[in-house]
Amino acid sequence: MPNLIVTVLKALIKSKLGIGKLNGLERFMLAQFSLPDRVPTVLAATNIEPYMLDPKYNWKLTVESIEANVELADIVCERFDCDMVTMPIWQGLMSFGPCEMGTEFKISEERVPYSVGYPIKTKEDIQKIKLPEEATGHLKMYFDLNLEIQKRHPELFLPLTLDGPWDLAMLLRGDDKLPLDMRLHKDYVETDNPIKKEKIRKRGDPDMYPAIMELTTQAAIRIFDLAFKYGLSRLGSVMIDQYTAPPIMGREDFVKYVLPYIERVWRYHKKKLMIVAPCISPMQMRKILETEPAGINHQIMWSNYTFPTTPEGIALPEYDRPAFELAKEYKKNFGYIVHGKFLRDATEQEIEALVKRVCTLATEMRTSISFALTAIPPGTDLEKINYLFKRVQEYGKY
Repeated sequence: MPNLIVTVLKALIKSKLGIGKLNGLERFMLAQFSLPDRVPTVLAATNIEPYMLDPKYNWKLTVESIEANVELADIVCERFDCDMVTMPIWQGLMSFGPCEMGTEFKISEERVPYSVGYPIKTKEDIQKIKLPEEATGHLKMYFDLNLEIQKRHPELFLPLTLDGPWDLAMLLRGDDKLPLDMRLHKDYVETDNPIKKEKIRKRGDPDMYPAIMELTTQAAIRIFDLAFKYGLSRLGSVMIDQYTAPPIMGREDFVKYVLPYIERVWRYHKKKLMIVAPCISPMQMRKILETEPAGINHQIMWSNYTFPTTPEGIALPEYDRPAFELAKEYKKNFGYIVHGKFLRDATEQEIEALVKRVCTLATEMRTSISFALTAIPPGTDLEKINYLFKRVQEYGKY
C-alpha cells in the first residue's frame, strides 16, 4: 500500500535532483503540491465500452466476471500511455454498494447497467435498509478488482472511487424523486407560515429528505471503512457527488442541504478523502473561496467538468486563464477535462491545437494542471487517446 508522504518525498527528490524518471503515481501526486516534470495525464477508462477494447467483451460479461474486468484493465494499462486511470471497473454504478442495499439494475450486453428499481418508496423503507457489515456481492467484486489491479500496476495511480451521500441517495431513492424530496424539505424549513407548512405536508413528507441523507451518510462512511479494512489504499481515495450542479440544484442549496452530509464523511475519515463536486465556472470557484467559510469547500477537486462548452465539446476557452490563475493563487491542481465528444469528432490537427493551447498557457503561467479524458463515446478511434497524451507529453513540460 503506497504511503502519501513517502510517495511525495520520492517524487520531490526525483524532480529537484533529476534522479530517475517520475512514474505516473509520483507525477500525479507531486502535481497536487508542486510542479512535476510535465502535466500529468488521466484516463477515465471505465467510460470506454468493453467491446471497443476487445470485441469478445460486453457489459453482461463484465458485470458477472472479475476476470473480464481484470483483463480489460490490463488492456487499458498496457495500451494507453497515461499517468492515472480512474475506476478501471466495467460494472457501472453497481459496484459502489447500492445493489447490496436493494437497488435493482437492468443488465444487458449492449449498455452500461442502469438503475430501474429503488428500495426507498416511503420513509418506512429507510428503516428496512441495513448498512453492509462486510463487503459482499458487487461491492466485494469491486474491492477485489481494485486490489488486483493496484497490485498488477503499481506504477500507475489507480485511486479508490466511491459515491458520496447525495449520489448514493439518488441510487436508493431515484433521480426523479430525491431532488423533489430536497425541495419539499427546503420549502418547509425556510417558511414560518403555518398555512404554507400545512400545504407542504399535504404534498409530501418534508422529513423524508434528511432521513434519506442520514442513511446514505452513514452508508458512505461504512463503505469507505470496509474498503480500507479490506486492504485498499487510502492514497488519493475519491468521494464523488457529481449530480449536485445545475440544473439539479444551485450552489446555495448545495451548501445548505448537501455539503454538511459530505463534510461528515470527510471529517470521519480524517479529511483524507478527495472530494468531487461540480462548479460551473472559475468565477463561481472564486466566489466560493472568497465568501464561504474555509474548510471542505476549499478541498473540493477543481476541474472544468461542468463548465459550459463550445458546440465541439470544449470547455469555453475564455475560462482557461481565470481558472488557471485561481488554481495558482490557491496552490491547487486544476483538472482540465476533454470530453469524449470532442475526441471522437476532432482531427489530429484539432487535438494538437487544443493541447498546445492549454498546456502552453499552463506551463507559461506555472500553474499545476492535469489533462484528462472522460466519457469516451462509441465510434471513437481509440488511437486518438494516445495521440492526445503524446501531445501533452510534448507541450506540457514545465
